[in-house]
Amino acid sequence: MLQKILLLLLVFSAPIFSQEQQKGINYGFLPVFSFNSDEGIVLGGELKRYNYGDGILQPYDNYMYLNTYLNSNGAFSVSLSRDQVKTFDTDIRTSTGISASQNFGNYYLGNTDEIGFDRARFDSASYYSFKSFGFNVGVATRVPIDLGSGIERMDIKTGLQFVYESPWGTDAARFINTSNIEGSDGAFLSILDLAFVLERRNSEFRAQKGYLVDIGFKYAPPLVSTHQTIQNRIVSIGFIPLINRGISASLAGKFKLINTLGNTPYWFKPSLGGGGELRGYMYRRFSSDNTIAYSIELRTWLFKIPFKNIQLGANLFFDGGREFSNSNWNQIFNKHKHTLGFGGVMSIFTPDYILKYDIGFSNDGIGIYLGTGYSF
Repeated sequence: MLQKILLLLLVFSAPIFSQEQQKGINYGFLPVFSFNSDEGIVLGGELKRYNYGDGILQPYDNYMYLNTYLNSNGAFSVSLSRDQVKTFDTDIRTSTGISASQNFGNYYLGNTDEIGFDRARFDSASYYSFKSFGFNVGVATRVPIDLGSGIERMDIKTGLQFVYESPWGTDAARFINTSNIEGSDGAFLSILDLAFVLERRNSEFRAQKGYLVDIGFKYAPPLVSTHQTIQNRIVSIGFIPLINRGISASLAGKFKLINTLGNTPYWFKPSLGGGGELRGYMYRRFSSDNTIAYSIELRTWLFKIPFKNIQLGANLFFDGGREFSNSNWNQIFNKHKHTLGFGGVMSIFTPDYILKYDIGFSNDGIGIYLGTGYSF
């Protein structure tokens, strides 16, 4: 099969300012064009807009993110989000977002803690795949309990989110239609989010010291949701500086525990695999009622190029974790999967805009991830 893939990376910015104190408005743009004989032409890209204002407010005054994707076969995705650090001149931080997608290559492997996965069938047939349409709109606020220097703060986070996803046009013999999967006939959730957030990092985009803790839950109540479910989470990430003489190096770590209870649609269940956790396994390779995941990453910034404030770096990482059912909590520390990998990073125009690639190695093979920003 003849296959050609072309990826274009292009970044541009407004006038450049020193990395020590960012001011004004900076842009980052990542366009993508690809073609292959199976999927046809793919056009898309992402745009990030950083408004630093006078440089006093950290990490910025406001930030906007736009991501679009369009396939000639009719698949698409579009998302727009905005983050305002001071809302109506108060210390309340507000984030809003909206997205829609039509996916012709979605897939779900079921509760992989309880059933096996036929890799040969996945690779050679369409048994696990299906078409789907999704829509998501939401708002979240962080009300400060305490404010520190820089981006340091202690918050109560509240949020409201409306999410809909439904498979469509899928053969009755496919896995999602024969396995009694929650959400296989569509699901709509009105999600209430409540959390305690403790921010102690020295940077939101490229931290080298400090930590972040997020403990909370998301609840979809009956009457206003097709499925009643709750998702509890504990997320902690931390950073330890190692070297800061010419080159810089730091050690980054992440721990995440996700638990779900109730009638949970497949797309709201926690999963592992892809560019976030267990890099090297494909997206949503492992899914169940609960997941535990952790990562250790050595991050370096090796040298600078005066042109456009470019910095180049590299990273090594180790990922681990597993999925498990609510009836299987006694296995939480057993039979974990692990992956190893490496990658590179480049910041350009502003230290906050980071292009990255990661290559992860797992028992299933190799995963390659291109994008912007660190995985955590």
